[in-house]
Amino acid sequence: MGSYCVSEIERAGWVRRSIIQEAACLTFVRGGDLAHVAEAFGAVASSGRELDIDEFCEEAFANQEKYPMVALKQLGDWVLVVEDGGEQGRRPEVLRRAAESTAVSVFWDGSGLTRFSHAARGELRTAFEAVLPEFREGTDPDGLEELRVDLPWSQADPVALMLALAGRITGLPASPGWLAGPLRTFAVAPWPDDLVAVAEPLDHVAGYPPELAAALRSAGEQQLRRAAVAVAQQVALTADCADHPVLRRTLGRLSCGAPVDLGDLAAAERELSWRSVLDRPCSTVRVQLRAAEAVRLATHPDPLTALTGVLGAARQVRGVEVGALVDLVRAELAR
Repeated sequence: MGSYCVSEIERAGWVRRSIIQEAACLTFVRGGDLAHVAEAFGAVASSGRELDIDEFCEEAFANQEKYPMVALKQLGDWVLVVEDGGEQGRRPEVLRRAAESTAVSVFWDGSGLTRFSHAARGELRTAFEAVLPEFREGTDPDGLEELRVDLPWSQADPVALMLALAGRITGLPASPGWLAGPLRTFAVAPWPDDLVAVAEPLDHVAGYPPELAAALRSAGEQQLRRAAVAVAQQVALTADCADHPVLRRTLGRLSCGAPVDLGDLAAAERELSWRSVLDRPCSTVRVQLRAAEAVRLATHPDPLTALTGVLGAARQVRGVEVGALVDLVRAELAR
């Protein structure tokens, strides 16, 4: 191991003696101010406060069952986002929003799980586990190899290694000063997870009559899409949120095959998620949140996954009758 690598890793060792030593996520975002980066992380603007790192960690721990928290600090051209035990900065949904220019994320938890992520221009370019850096994913998985390859990935603390690599990208040597002084802190209403490919979509119709799965398997794409929209509309009506402007507009555009604004839809679901936190123990908003998720599932690019996802979500909405949904799907498939 070269002396250059040793000094980089030793410099990063302070984090294992800090208040965030056990589990944290440090994300560095270039090209945005604090407000923009906070929004990309799902920060609730009205919750913003100035806290020091000890106060922030106490708040994050106290509220961990209700919502995540983030703390931000300007470091030259970069914004540092600190999470104590959080993981928003490792999520592609967040990194894509944050990385108009560049974002670098270092995540670790108490079980030994790690994740290094590099995003640029709205894309997750490279991501890997620190203990298995040879298995990389992203749109440019080998893009950091010249910077990464000479670090001793099997011989040193993985957190220090990730911070050393982050320093090579950002030009910010690891420093305890990152956590010093006031931090701008926020509660977070997380952005919804991406809609992903599903290996066995029909697994989502468990609890429905077995013959329904057979009917879905033989249906055409247009029939499946119509049925997905019809079920989502029924769920929104049952949850008393069919007049929500974003949900109504989304369902209308899906009905005529027009493009959907997925950003607006994600923002609407996120808003309902935050309201459900504030309105506990009231269940009305939680039911509407589940309905919004059903509408978003109806936008999945694969019509079968869209329909089965909506049917699965519908069973979580109070007042929805399975038999009525089955009849509705059958009617749409028969058209």
